[in-house]
Amino acid sequence: MSNDDTPFDLGPPPPIFIPPPGPVAGAPPPAPVAFVARTVVPETPAHAAHAPQKIMALSAKAPGSYTVKSGDTLGAIADTHGTTVSAILKANPQISNPNQISVGQQLKLPGASSGTGGASPQPSQPKPPPKKPPPKKPKPDKDDDKDSKTEHKLIFPLWKKPTASWKDGPRYFGCPRSGGRKHGGVDLYAPFGSKIRAIADGVIIRPPYFFYDGTNALEVYHPGVGVVRYGEISSSKRVSVRAGQKVKRGEHIAYVGLLDSLGMSMIHFELYGERARGQALTQMSGPYRRHPALVNPTKLVDKLYKLTFK
Repeated sequence: MSNDDTPFDLGPPPPIFIPPPGPVAGAPPPAPVAFVARTVVPETPAHAAHAPQKIMALSAKAPGSYTVKSGDTLGAIADTHGTTVSAILKANPQISNPNQISVGQQLKLPGASSGTGGASPQPSQPKPPPKKPPPKKPKPDKDDDKDSKTEHKLIFPLWKKPTASWKDGPRYFGCPRSGGRKHGGVDLYAPFGSKIRAIADGVIIRPPYFFYDGTNALEVYHPGVGVVRYGEISSSKRVSVRAGQKVKRGEHIAYVGLLDSLGMSMIHFELYGERARGQALTQMSGPYRRHPALVNPTKLVDKLYKLTFK
């Protein structure tokens, strides 16, 4: 033993461990308390004071997560976030002891209905807009489609162009006639004996009969067009046709006639609505002395001419 009387520094006495008291019968188990872990920071050497500091990147918190704070318990966290302790334990299988959670520990919050404890929830991805169906092509109007199909089945009644316009002189529809009567058709001038053809498919309603000044007339029903009277056709040069006979577009059905008193040759072209089919077309009443279903044929003849010669 040394004779030096200098006292020794023994430091603070070691901590005395006192075990916690045992549980009282019937009392609820103590709530888990988060323990604050103390971190010992080593002294920085003098030569490291001037070294560049490294910046640690923090990973983003997952959506629906919570960072444990000092004094937190699983029961308090569950109450705050509208869930249960069992649900938190199920979502965090890494927790082996529900009474031991650490400050700074990340917990997943299942079915949380309130705040996220400082976590930054990720915004939900917007749903892509529904795909618009491709625009439907507009269907053609029934009447337009009908007209388009009919046009491909129409042809001018003469093989050659008429020698005069049917829209002026004494030839146009409505031109005044003797006795106050009006012209009930259009006249297509052509040499005597020129062939006349059906303007479309159809059915013979009346075979040739006497019409005017030594000429005959022929009535044909053309579906989609109407009833056509091919008037002032030749009574001497005839094509054999009968009532009820079907004819095709462009089929030769008559010859251009010659008016005895005038010495002129032409087709007198009349047009009627379908309701005139099978009825008398020449009548004694009205300005035209014709059936009420009489129609101005000028537009139809214009179309026939354009389709055939242009």
